Amino acid sequence: MPEQHLKTRFLTGIAVVIPLAVSAWVLLSLFNFIGGALSPISEILSESGVESETVVIIIQALSVVLIAILVLVIGTVAQQQVGENIIKTVDSYVTQIPGIGSVYQTTRQMSDLVLDPSEDGAQFREVKLVEFPADNAYTLAFLTSESPPESVETAANRLMGDDSATYQTVFLPMAPNPVMGGHLTHVPVSRIEDVDMTVEQAVQYILTTGIVNTDVSTDRV
Repeated sequence: MPEQHLKTRFLTGIAVVIPLAVSAWVLLSLFNFIGGALSPISEILSESGVESETVVIIIQALSVVLIAILVLVIGTVAQQQVGENIIKTVDSYVTQIPGIGSVYQTTRQMSDLVLDPSEDGAQFREVKLVEFPADNAYTLAFLTSESPPESVETAANRLMGDDSATYQTVFLPMAPNPVMGGHLTHVPVSRIEDVDMTVEQAVQYILTTGIVNTDVSTDRV
């Protein structure tokens, strides 16, 4: 129903916006706090004859560097056992929020799958190229299954009028945020090209909307 789709999209938007808003607020608060803590340095620079505009630039640059170091330290801690336990605790609370919890959990699982494709059990094993969304237009895709369920393949063959065709299941991610959507597609093997690119390279290419270029070569499956 349209109302259900609207509700789902609204909750998905909230699940995306809230983490971004909280992150922006935390970073801005840290920036202001560190800038205030560095006020003695700004006074020393001013007394040394450094122009006020230059002092502001120096303090802001130092604040950014210190925030980057802090984020790096937090990321390092998060990768340790204690950090993982904290993240799991936060996740358990968020997933209990009515409406948002299920969307958050799905988004988190998809994020882990797409952004860390090298982890054990990851389903994106190979990078492919398929003709989509129009003739002579091609899209990067991730192979998720060597063959779709038999019922799906039978139905596809019936539609194609070819009982001998074989298919592969691929996920066509949306740029620049493959976490939030894409297309699960069953494509005839004859219409799929192999791409000489790792999953990590493909994810980076999609996230940067092609700005980060990667040499690509293709071969017919």
